[in-house]
Amino acid sequence: MDLKPLKYNGRDEGIEVNLYTELRPGDDSKNITIAIHALFPDANVDDFDPETFPSTVHRQIQCNHLSFEFFLEQIRKQAILDTAMDAMGTNLDGDRTRFRISRLAAFTGKVSFSHEDTPLGGCFEIELIGMGLRDWIEACTWHSGRQSVPRQLHDESAMNPSGDASTWHQ
Repeated sequence: MDLKPLKYNGRDEGIEVNLYTELRPGDDSKNITIAIHALFPDANVDDFDPETFPSTVHRQIQCNHLSFEFFLEQIRKQAILDTAMDAMGTNLDGDRTRFRISRLAAFTGKVSFSHEDTPLGGCFEIELIGMGLRDWIEACTWHSGRQSVPRQLHDESAMNPSGDASTWHQ
């Protein structure tokens, strides 16, 4: 029997989504804003005064209370739900977790999780806060393949700390 899962979208589900990143010298604030909006269309990003190149200014960008709907759609389209579950759950501490995604991939509308090294173009740090976050992460990343290969956060099939796959299923 093929079960049709409830599609989670992050709206009215008690999960707060926040994004953080640092605008460094050499970063183009317009491109960073485009990258944010590519995965979080509702984000409210402050405009920055243009800097002359090379800039020496470090600025923080923070977007709070974001919708997670489009992000979840993208990880479903990219078929990276198990990777997303592992990445979102790696730093899970009670009702809070943080994970990083590539800004360069986000600029193209893709999700690429970053684990140890900072990739070219930098990262966005995403924070999720909410009661029952562990169960919510497992549910929002559920797919029909888990009927034959069950998965849960921090199981023996989880990715290695470096982000590499620990097992392969046929």
